[in-house]
Amino acid sequence: MTSNVTSIARVRTAARQTAERIHVNNRAATMLLVVTVVLVVIGLGATQSASSTLALAQTDDRFYFFKRQLVGVGLGTLALLATSRLDYRIYRKLSVPVFLLTVGALLAVLATGPVIGGAQRWLPLGGFQFQPSEVAKLAVVLVLATLLERKHKLLKRFGHFLAPVFFSVVTVGLLIMRQPDLGTAIIIGAGALAVLLVSDSPFRYVLLLTVAAVAVAAVLAFSADYREERIVGFLDPWATASDEGYQLTQGYFALGNGGFFGVGLGASRARWSYLPNAHTDFIFAIIGEETGLIGGLTVVSLFSVLAAAGWMVASRAPDRLGRMAAAGITGFVSAQALVNIGGVLGVVPITGIALPFVSFGSTALVTSMAAVGILVNIAQHGVKQKS
Repeated sequence: MTSNVTSIARVRTAARQTAERIHVNNRAATMLLVVTVVLVVIGLGATQSASSTLALAQTDDRFYFFKRQLVGVGLGTLALLATSRLDYRIYRKLSVPVFLLTVGALLAVLATGPVIGGAQRWLPLGGFQFQPSEVAKLAVVLVLATLLERKHKLLKRFGHFLAPVFFSVVTVGLLIMRQPDLGTAIIIGAGALAVLLVSDSPFRYVLLLTVAAVAVAAVLAFSADYREERIVGFLDPWATASDEGYQLTQGYFALGNGGFFGVGLGASRARWSYLPNAHTDFIFAIIGEETGLIGGLTVVSLFSVLAAAGWMVASRAPDRLGRMAAAGITGFVSAQALVNIGGVLGVVPITGIALPFVSFGSTALVTSMAAVGILVNIAQHGVKQKS
């Protein structure tokens, strides 16, 4: 009799714990979706405000960039819906083909892509500029997670640990540095690091690889004149305010002009050809100018919630693949937001990367929304179990 009561109590406890996990994961999925929608809406408004003067100068249509971003939102919504409904475990089969297609696209960029602003990063596609390096962020995370899952029993051997990293991260990193685009390579490295940290890899291997990667990034940062100029502008922007520090100081002026509550939506002064790349990598400065400290902190808080929800999904994923994929996606999205906002605030050197979900750019937007869809799907499967 006592054993029966004990068994019933255990079953009830297990059921209660399972229900709690499901509730937490549903809450994480809801948080991811709500934050994504809010950021995308903020991005649409900020894109229109930041790009209207440039659009008038180039096309006589002040809604030109807004319309293109709206197309990106539509495609991104379809991508999010598709990936949120597609069982994430299918990436065990799809990740390698998708990765190889991405590598092919990166090679095509170097072979046939136009050179714009000294960089070769885009492929013309139906009136739009497709940027394969944005897709590479997600492709590397998925293929690295897949390979590490397959090798999880062998990762204590350094060669088996290193092989997936070289196949995915180093291959793509070399191609992206040929464009050149150190900022994107760093973001891909951040996503890969997040995958490695939650994998079965020995921590000493991960630490050794991280130190080596940081050293390589530091060398590359000074290997090109334009990157060295960005660092000079970062270290002393006011001394070089008419040259290397121009963009950063103009960003400071925009943020300072916004004050606490901002100058009002659509009332930015910096967008009138004062602030370069106002609708792309410096869109946060326009948000800060028009909505003030309140608006800027709101955007930072939204990304903080997104990061917390993503790590919540990773910690409750049902298997290794889900855990590593969720961590990697959360890692590269969070790192990109941190580097972009940090660059505008002068905390880190300017890298030229976009603010996820907010900056103008359809490829980045569609990829980021597809990545959120994968997180949502992992959350829906997230009843934690031993694997």
